Amino acid sequence: MSGGDAAAKFASVFSNLGEKIKPFGNQMSKQFSQIQQYAKERVGSATDVTELPAEYRELEMKVDKIRVMHENLLKVGRNYTLPHYDYEPGIKDTVFDFATTVGDRATSLAAAGARAAGVDSPIPRTSRARDEIPPSLSHAFARAAMLSAEELGTQEPLGAALVKFSNIEDKLGNARLKLDAAATNKFVDPYHRMLQETIANAMRARKNVHSVRLTYDACRARLKSAKPEHVDVIRQEMEASEDEFVAAVDDAMGKMKAVVENPAPLKNLADLVAAQLAYFKEAYELLSEAVPEIDELQVTNEALLRHPTS
Repeated sequence: MSGGDAAAKFASVFSNLGEKIKPFGNQMSKQFSQIQQYAKERVGSATDVTELPAEYRELEMKVDKIRVMHENLLKVGRNYTLPHYDYEPGIKDTVFDFATTVGDRATSLAAAGARAAGVDSPIPRTSRARDEIPPSLSHAFARAAMLSAEELGTQEPLGAALVKFSNIEDKLGNARLKLDAAATNKFVDPYHRMLQETIANAMRARKNVHSVRLTYDACRARLKSAKPEHVDVIRQEMEASEDEFVAAVDDAMGKMKAVVENPAPLKNLADLVAAQLAYFKEAYELLSEAVPEIDELQVTNEALLRHPTS
């Protein structure tokens, strides 16, 4: 390779490298201008700050309120996704549950899901069946009552009442599992998606508006103090940043309207209320059926205590 060819090749390489670095340099320059403008505004030395449209500011406030609402309700609603959230199992139960094999757990969950869906499925009798943590307070009551009934015997009123109580609580627990599934699918998951997608998109667009506005105002400030020979170049930069600012504002307003005008949050809330109503209605019907039966056993028990048989 001749010296001239080598020099031409090196020149080409450095030219290409310069073209690749140039956008990075422009971006760094823009970010530096934004930082300078932001600092001036913070200390109060910026005299001309572009004001965002009133409609834009109103949308910002509405989106912030909707975002906070989603965050607050999800903090509570996420409990529907947690196991046995309505009672605290003992340490011994927790240790045994951790030690349960994967196969036993899968079988147990499948049976619980089937029973929650209304399909008859016996509780699997695994080697650790008595050590698994019940998935709800009602299931815990059902297990404790049945174990006690087995110890006391069902010939006496107390034992018989414990069996009835256990059966009712098991059904209540299954109803609770159905509530948890409905609340998760129709409320928690949609609210989480809304927060992570639609609202997050609006927040990113607002952040972009802030950055672009800083660049625009920095260009305007530079134009005011520019030397005559630099005015045309800086004016072109200012006009380009103005177009970018207007486009960013329009984009952000569209994404904020997608949050504010979205009917899903209210629909999801209505679905949650409907799921709760179905659960409490089923619970009322189950308990209404159990109360007179247990009351009758109580009367029988008192009679036997007053007149014990020899």
